[in-house]
Amino acid sequence: MAVSAPLPEYPYQAKRANITGSGVCVMTVDTASGKATNAMMAQSTGDGILDNVTINTFRRWRFKPGAVSQIRVPIDYE
Repeated sequence: MAVSAPLPEYPYQAKRANITGSGVCVMTVDTASGKATNAMMAQSTGDGILDNVTINTFRRWRFKPGAVSQIRVPIDYE
């Protein structure tokens, strides 16, 4: 159902500092256009840098119009 789903890049400064974390991002999708209109962390990774990269990347996701209105995506940074 996703037509464009870029994955977040592990930020260099977080990777260098051995910052890891797992979380869940929830995206709200405009059913008419398929564009993600909002993204928020339902479960934080435990680090603000990782959360921000995740949210900013998932806001760029695009879906087939009418396919979904909300989606939860787990994310791991290791």
